[in-house]
Amino acid sequence: MLLAGALLAVAPLGAATAQAPPAVELQETWHAAQAHLDADGQAAGRGGQGVLVAVLDTWVDREHPDFGGRVAEGADCVGGPCRPGQATDECDHGTHVAGTVASSSFGVAPDAQVLPVRVLQHDPATGDCTGRPEDVASGIRWALEQGADVLNLSLGADVPGLTSGPLPAAVAEAVAQGAVVVFSAGNGDVPVADAYGGQALVVAATGPDGALASYSQRGRGVDLAAPGGDAAVADQCTREDCITSLFPGGRYAVAAGTSMAAPAVSGVAALLLAQDPSRTREQVAALLQSTARPLADAGAGTLDAAAALGLVPPVERPAPTPPPATTPPAPPPATVPLAQAPPLPEPAPVALPAAEERVPVALGALAAALAAGAGGGVLRLSRSSGGR
Repeated sequence: MLLAGALLAVAPLGAATAQAPPAVELQETWHAAQAHLDADGQAAGRGGQGVLVAVLDTWVDREHPDFGGRVAEGADCVGGPCRPGQATDECDHGTHVAGTVASSSFGVAPDAQVLPVRVLQHDPATGDCTGRPEDVASGIRWALEQGADVLNLSLGADVPGLTSGPLPAAVAEAVAQGAVVVFSAGNGDVPVADAYGGQALVVAATGPDGALASYSQRGRGVDLAAPGGDAAVADQCTREDCITSLFPGGRYAVAAGTSMAAPAVSGVAALLLAQDPSRTREQVAALLQSTARPLADAGAGTLDAAAALGLVPPVERPAPTPPPATTPPAPPPATVPLAQAPPLPEPAPVALPAAEERVPVALGALAAALAAGAGGGVLRLSRSSGGR
């Protein structure tokens, strides 16, 4: 059961970073190409203009130049009532997530506005970021009061099947108010289950080959997949196999995890709402799922921004084949305790990228695999395995 005072934890890795001026347009990356996102798609969705996307995370660096001043004043919801004002992204996670939503260089919806909501805090004793489900629920309600249209939560619960408690109740309120709620599916072996009353979009991660990432949770409970990265060499995240986005202090970083996949879906949701402001939450969710490219164990399939925005027809889905009458029903998936998940690796150095590659920075000596966890009693953010 979901217990009051249960902890969330973020375990960030080192990040490849460097100072650089912002780019003025979407840069070419494998993850944008895989999601079928380009300048035409952004134009069709008016760049997400007029849409407010709340990023409930470790805070967002509002001063990063690549946001172009489109990060609103947020609130710190850790440890009590939400308090509007400034905070610091000591864990770096939220800035990377928000950059995938709405940065100029790497954002899906570069004209959307980001609303930072701090629901996790850094624990200097462990180096992790911790928080409570109650704080996340408070953050959801505060974001709704500010008029958030889309809520991105790159975190999840660890108790399969749980549908009660402060977090599911807050998600239900968000949905009742018409907000699109997006969660990451999580990284690890804990089965994904519907802890949000069937009302949130739960997103798995794909690697650069288009398959589900080696670390990503999958199967029942997943609604969509989106690019999240998957390092070809363990712990060596690069721009060729992980997600490039922003990092606090005007820097950039590569990272991998379902944390990085969820904001891609949130960004396309912002484009859809800006393209037609009369669209409802249900219509946005239906468009995202009905136009996804089929992928086994990934719910409706892989995010397809161009198809969702009506620029290309969706991939035709094969007609389902009914199973033989004699086929017994498949057994339910076994619950794997978190303690049995594979151990998480340590950071590893990554070589500098070639200077001619079209990225606004040289990404530095260390790679990041910032990741999010999955599934209700304990909410958790954990890094990806970093390799296949």
